[in-house]
Amino acid sequence: MNASERTNAIKTAVKSSADARLWVFDEWRNIPVIRVPVSALVLNIDNRRFAAERQLFEQRLGRSLDPENSEVDTLSVEAILLDRDLDVDGDKVVGKAGKDYEALRQDWIRRSQETPFWIRSDGTVRNGNRRLAMLRRLQREQGALGFEYVEAVVLDDIGLDELAIFEMEQREQLTEDYKVRYTDINLLLAIKDAAEDRRIDWFDPESITRVARELQHVMRNDPRYAEVQLYAIKYMDAYLSDLGISDRYDKLIGQIERFRDVGRAMRAVQEEEPERAPDMLNALFAGVSAGLNHLEIRRVRRLFNEDPDEFDRLVEQVENAESTWEQPIAEDALGDPDLTMPEEDDVNVPDQLPDPPGPVVTNYPKDVIKDIFYNSLDRHAAAQDPDVLRIVREINNRLSSLINDDDDRLSPALEGGSKSELQEAVRSMASWFDRNRAALR
Repeated sequence: MNASERTNAIKTAVKSSADARLWVFDEWRNIPVIRVPVSALVLNIDNRRFAAERQLFEQRLGRSLDPENSEVDTLSVEAILLDRDLDVDGDKVVGKAGKDYEALRQDWIRRSQETPFWIRSDGTVRNGNRRLAMLRRLQREQGALGFEYVEAVVLDDIGLDELAIFEMEQREQLTEDYKVRYTDINLLLAIKDAAEDRRIDWFDPESITRVARELQHVMRNDPRYAEVQLYAIKYMDAYLSDLGISDRYDKLIGQIERFRDVGRAMRAVQEEEPERAPDMLNALFAGVSAGLNHLEIRRVRRLFNEDPDEFDRLVEQVENAESTWEQPIAEDALGDPDLTMPEEDDVNVPDQLPDPPGPVVTNYPKDVIKDIFYNSLDRHAAAQDPDVLRIVREINNRLSSLINDDDDRLSPALEGGSKSELQEAVRSMASWFDRNRAALR
C-alpha cells in the first residue's frame, strides 16, 4: 500500500469491541482500538530503539534506509529489529535470528496479540515495530492466513507530542515480557532528547540534578540512577568531541557501561577536587580507548582516591605513550563496533554479560597503554594487600612460569624489543632479593 491507501485503510478500519487503557497525560484513559491490516502498517525508520544501529548501517551502506518505499530496506530494518550478529551483505543488512526473536515469535503463535500497536494515522508504527517485523517475517515463512490483522490505537486521536510518547513507551517497557528494551546506547539517546527538551545545561550540576528528578519516572523512579545516565551521556558526548566526531553515537554501541563509570568518577572528582578533573578525564578516556572494562575503570577511580602518587605516575606514563600517537583524521578516528555479542543464555553467570571490546580507536597505542594501567593497578592492589605470604607466593608462581628446566622464556624475551625495560625490571627484582637475603638465615 502507498501512504494514501494506508491512511484510508486506517480511517475506515473496524473498531474493536474493547478499548485500551493507557496512562496518558498523568491519568488513565480508555482509547478506542481498531482492527487494521498488517499491510497498512509501515516500520518507523525514526524508531529510537535502533537509532544507533541505523546510523551505523546507513554509514556502511552509504545511503539512508527507506522501508516505506524499498522492500530491500524493509528487510534490512527487520534484521536490525529482530536479529543479532548484524552485518552488511551487498545492499542490505543481514543477521541471525536470536533467542529473543524466537521467544517473540513463539509467544505470538501461542497467545496471539496481547496489547495493541500504537500507530499514526498514516500507518507508521510508534510502538510495536518488532512485532510488526516479526509478523511480516512470519507471513513470508507460513503465509498470511491468521496473521492478516492486528489491533491498534491511533495516537493522532489523542494529541500526544514526542516527549509524551517517549514517556508512555518507557512505562510500557517496564512491564512487557517479550519485547527487547532499548539497547543501552539507544535508551541514552532517547533520554538525551528528553533532557534537552527540558533545557538541560550539561555543564551545570544543578541543572543535571533537576532534569534527573523530572525524568526519574522513566528510569526506575530513582533520581540517582537517572543522574548516572545523564552523566554517562555527558561524557559520551565529550569523548566523541575529543576525537572530532561529535554525534557519531553508532561508534559507541556496547560502550555505555564504561561511560556510566566514567561519569560516576568525573562527577566525584568535579565535586571534591575540581582542579584534578582534567587529569582524571584524560586518564579515563585513555582507559576507554585502551579497552579497560567498566570494573577496571572503577579501579582507576579508587587509585585516584587512595594513592595520588601512583595516579600521577599513571597520568605521566599515559601522556608519554600517547605522545607517539598520530591522531587520525576525524572521520577515521573510530572503527565500527563489534556487534557479535553472546546472548544471556550463553553466559555461565546469569545477568552478567561480559563487557564488549573497547572502541576501535585508529592507530591508538592500545597495548602499551593497557599495560601501563594494568601495572599501575596491580601495584596499587599489592600495596593494599596485608597478606605478605600470598604476595610472595604469587611472585614465586610467576617466576616459576618463566624459567624452568624445559622452557626458558626469559632469555628470548631479553633479546626482544622490550629488552631495556625487561632488564630494568629484572635488576629491580635482583636488588630486592639481595637486600632481603638476610631474612632467609
